Amino acid sequence: MSAYLARRLRNSLLLLVIASVLCFGLVVAAPGNVAQMVAELRFPGAPKEMVDRIAEELGINDPVPLRYWNWLRGVTRGDFGIGYITGEDVGKSIRDRLPTTIKLVLGGSIVTIILSSVMGLIGAARPARMPDQAVRFLALLGASTPVFFGGAILILVFGVLLQWLPTYGDRSLQSWILPSVTIALSSAAVLSRVLRIGISEAMTRPYVLTARAKGAPMLRIMLLDALPNAVPAYVSALGNMIGAMTIGAIIVEPLFALHGIGELFVAGIRSRDFMVMQACLLVFVLYVTLVNLAADLVMIAVDPKLRRQFA
Repeated sequence: MSAYLARRLRNSLLLLVIASVLCFGLVVAAPGNVAQMVAELRFPGAPKEMVDRIAEELGINDPVPLRYWNWLRGVTRGDFGIGYITGEDVGKSIRDRLPTTIKLVLGGSIVTIILSSVMGLIGAARPARMPDQAVRFLALLGASTPVFFGGAILILVFGVLLQWLPTYGDRSLQSWILPSVTIALSSAAVLSRVLRIGISEAMTRPYVLTARAKGAPMLRIMLLDALPNAVPAYVSALGNMIGAMTIGAIIVEPLFALHGIGELFVAGIRSRDFMVMQACLLVFVLYVTLVNLAADLVMIAVDPKLRRQFA
């Protein structure tokens, strides 16, 4: 187990290093003269002397390996540099917005687990019948609906027409309902099928047939015998879905006026602030890596066969 954990940590660290190189390459490969762009934004019609001074301040004239090393060394201390456009501390902006994104992903994860579990269990309890067909249709609809379109429909129905829930900001707990549901719909749809298929496969195993022959209730067999065998695959898929919610956050946060890292990333794209973009991308990669690592550890904890394999 310790050898497996050490190998996973090594691979995760290697992935982060590669991601940092790619994120830094975003700034290096950016078209145009960054110093000229910054100078024009801050001082329209800036002379060449000012452009050269800004380039020196930003370290653009240094060799690329040195620029990367200085940036990476700062990142390890939580210093992501200064935004080219805003002139603000990028690390502080990320730390200020991180709680909002965490709340959104946490709310989306809770909704995902609840919806997928209910839909998966309903489909497995009534296979090939009307409940299973209805759940299958809803899962297909949820997985096929773009995040921005689903969010717009929820805003229109529950915010504008019915006026049950707020549609922007984080003023109260109710403000998080629509964003959490929006970011969770696609993931819940996919996971419901993973759980449904896992339970259905487990219900064909010999130990299930033995339990049925002994007269055990079907619901008890499904919950106590089949469900635990479907959990490892579900946990693995759940880790991937929670990691993918970072992409959903980029869409959901601006849609609901939530000032999180996703909204900061979109603002960086609009203003071509490459320092903000590379910092947000690196945070996203770090988040996905940690989530997948946690999912692997949970999967080993709930699967005795994996525990014996890595013992």
